[in-house]
Amino acid sequence: MEVINKYLGQGTTPLISWSKIGFIVYVPPTRTAQHNLLLTFLENVDGKTWRLAKPQPIDIKCDNKYLPEISLVSWSTLSTDLAVSDVYGNFYILLAGVGLLESKDPSPSYELTSYNHMEMIYRDVINQDMSSPVNPEASIVAFKWLNIEKPQILNKPAALVAPQDHQLASSSSAAAAAAGSSATTNNSTSSSMYAYGVNQYAPHGLSHPIATKQACVALRRSGAFMLYYQGEHKVEYHKTMVNLNGLQPLQLQLQLLPLMLHAHIPMMIDKAAIGFTNDKEIIISAWDSLTNTIFTYLVTIDWGFLTESAKRQKTDPHFHTPKESQKPPTMHLKLIHQMTPEQGLTSIDIISANPEKSSQASILWTYGTTVYRYQITDTANLIHEAFVELGRRQGVTGELRSVKTIDLVDKITRLDPIQSIASGPSDMYAVIYYRNGKIEILDAVEWEPVGSKEYPPTTISTMFDLGYGFPSVGKEEQDHTTKNQNQNQNQNQNQLMMAVSPNLTSIVYTEIYGADENSHLILKTAEKVRNVGVSPKELLITSAGFAYRHAYACYSNTCSDDLVLLIEAEIDRVKQTLSKQMPDKQENVNLIVKKFIETIISESHRSINFQLDAFSKESVDKLLSNPPLQKLLSLQHILGEAQGNTVMSDIAWLILNLRSTNFGIMFTLSSIYRQISKKKPSEDTMQDSITRGECILSLIGNIKWLIDLMAYFNQELMQLTYFKNDSRSELDLSNSIVLPVILSKVPRLFLMYAISSMGKTHEILKKLHKDLAESNKLFKPMKESLNRYFTIFNNAPLTLNLFENYLRECDALVTKEMATKGSLKIEQSLVFGIIPSEVQDLAKTLVERYSISIARESKVPDLFFYDTEWLNLGNESKNKNINNQLGNNIVYNNGVDALRKVNIFDKVRRCTRCRSVSLVTDPLVFEAPSTIGLWTMVFQRTCICGNAWVNEV
Repeated sequence: MEVINKYLGQGTTPLISWSKIGFIVYVPPTRTAQHNLLLTFLENVDGKTWRLAKPQPIDIKCDNKYLPEISLVSWSTLSTDLAVSDVYGNFYILLAGVGLLESKDPSPSYELTSYNHMEMIYRDVINQDMSSPVNPEASIVAFKWLNIEKPQILNKPAALVAPQDHQLASSSSAAAAAAGSSATTNNSTSSSMYAYGVNQYAPHGLSHPIATKQACVALRRSGAFMLYYQGEHKVEYHKTMVNLNGLQPLQLQLQLLPLMLHAHIPMMIDKAAIGFTNDKEIIISAWDSLTNTIFTYLVTIDWGFLTESAKRQKTDPHFHTPKESQKPPTMHLKLIHQMTPEQGLTSIDIISANPEKSSQASILWTYGTTVYRYQITDTANLIHEAFVELGRRQGVTGELRSVKTIDLVDKITRLDPIQSIASGPSDMYAVIYYRNGKIEILDAVEWEPVGSKEYPPTTISTMFDLGYGFPSVGKEEQDHTTKNQNQNQNQNQNQLMMAVSPNLTSIVYTEIYGADENSHLILKTAEKVRNVGVSPKELLITSAGFAYRHAYACYSNTCSDDLVLLIEAEIDRVKQTLSKQMPDKQENVNLIVKKFIETIISESHRSINFQLDAFSKESVDKLLSNPPLQKLLSLQHILGEAQGNTVMSDIAWLILNLRSTNFGIMFTLSSIYRQISKKKPSEDTMQDSITRGECILSLIGNIKWLIDLMAYFNQELMQLTYFKNDSRSELDLSNSIVLPVILSKVPRLFLMYAISSMGKTHEILKKLHKDLAESNKLFKPMKESLNRYFTIFNNAPLTLNLFENYLRECDALVTKEMATKGSLKIEQSLVFGIIPSEVQDLAKTLVERYSISIARESKVPDLFFYDTEWLNLGNESKNKNINNQLGNNIVYNNGVDALRKVNIFDKVRRCTRCRSVSLVTDPLVFEAPSTIGLWTMVFQRTCICGNAWVNEV
């Protein structure tokens, strides 16, 4: 266990890594661990409570089944590949979200699954004999994943606009709330105090030339520098390497003749870092303890045949380079600087160049509390001609030209001793880890602590601009006497393993070798230490900050669960503060808190430029595949559920389900069309029947859900019709789900699209059934699947065409009325489940129109008593499954697959956010091949709400 302390001395990051998808891997912090690597993640327990999941073992085994001690873990840029190294120098890469189907060498096959399942896809084994002593030269002391060769969209800092006007608008809305006004104020939909925008950047730093492939670099203590890269296709990795101490005279820059003495000298690198420039170069800065010298290198990569392959794959994704033309990648090394460090070198770190073209990488050498920041510069050749001639005689040739070196550009002094410095999101920030447990974020452009000194801040880019800060997680420092007495007894006192979330909103940590032998991490969100007021203006500013960070998570495809946790913590703080200020006005407190939540969601819409009123019937297809809509609905669903706002939560959940159901119908129809266009029914085979039958069965549950949803809507409309003047009725305009759905454009479009698509599917399947029967090709798979489909469709508790006509009538009426009103403000309120005063008369008109339509419905008694409880919608839905638990997590749907809408019993996966459950694999009925390609494969790794599935283990 002593070996691991060497890695603690380098910094905190090698032993723990937090992926953008939300998964945290870390080395067990106990002396008696039974596993050598653990995985955890944030999970929602009951709609209101979050926690880190019980650690799941991800054991890294050698061929002899031995569990070596792990010294490095790092998630890739895409968060799908996990790099791991052990104390013997062995290097492994695991692929998350796949399961091994066949282990045939050299081309194993995989299937997609949840991200908490991993398969090892590469190993670079240096030593399998775990009984031998650790070879210090083989240890990996620096590691870095390359970027991805894709353009990057990042949001600009939110900019303050016209603060006086917005302060007035906010204050008037809050005054109405504080006075207990029953009028529907729309503070959440008033103009924002901040303007939002985006920047699109070209790929920055260094990346694999093929946009879908990944690569990484690693440095061993001996000076061996490796490039691990994926090939042209498939997921397997390959390796090439170069030695830092293997420079030949001709590789040295002419201006650095004295450095020739460095060639072929053994090295023992104790501290090192790797970074990238925007000139596609790798920077290595390494301290060699044998010579007490810090060497700085530049490495360039010639990607060989992969460069041309990347160009060809843009027009032909399946292009393969002929074997004889596959020139492998090579690396070229150049030593640009060397110097003797001062005493007490703490760490060497590099912050790579960020996406801005003018950005430069920063090389950081830390001595206790002082950081010296260097940058690469071009310097004129000042060597005298006599020395140039001497070099030529020695066989070293070169021209008088500018060469690269490093120059000191800044000296940064902090109050506390620094452990290490790591790159923040998009290399825009530097994260300083202090030895006492403090964490500080610096702007990597200005090199100043983040956090606006103005209020309201003129720009918002992090929550620190709003007065948030990370709590110190270290134990209270002992006095020097006690500390010196115990130093020899426990050298690991206060050694912490820490990581900051990709959203910069929370941290996880644990004490290394703590007295309690606890392997669990501790999670803490950022805390508001300044600007802690709860005035309307302050709540609006805070909402803008949350919205900005949520937009960043959307653009960067980062899991936002820890941001949601921070939002919920702030909502609770506001509620408690207001309750103390207004102890006798709890109703007013609830109203202000409700408006605060609506403002957060409305600002989140604005920050990502998503406008609910900007869509039409012609754009439904695009809307179905719109990622921001999914993220915004997921946010609304979880915030509404946490605060007990069932209507807000239900509407968001309903639209998410309509979205996935519509996609399933559209995908399945396309598959059936494609199959029948290739063959006549008379040419159908048993395999065709199996494939088509599985496609139809995969949709059965969603068709049933859609029919029952319409039944539920009719039940609500019937209650509103028959009990509109009954004060005892539990349902009215304030808690109806159907009326906001019909009045609001996006859910109404989804609903009409789904009903229309279901009708088309029914007609196509009727014709297909007839053609196959007449051709005597109605094999058992198609016969059984069609019979099940027709049974569900024909036994609907309502006349589907009649309800579809009613929706068309509503659509025409609502569209006409909305044309004369402020559409966006009203649309946002409707999606939240609020019917504003401007459209309450219209809502009543829709109920009256329904009373006319329902008179023609022949199934009224059956419809009224039809069981729709399984949909989990409405006033009574939230208490139904309180006793149904799975792994101490309350299941949202009572044993119903959230994706396929069928009952499930085993092989379950669950969503970390909405707590939905689903089958890990499709329940194939007719022994179809697993590669059949059903619509559900699109949701194989993520839930319909957009968060990750996790397999139960």
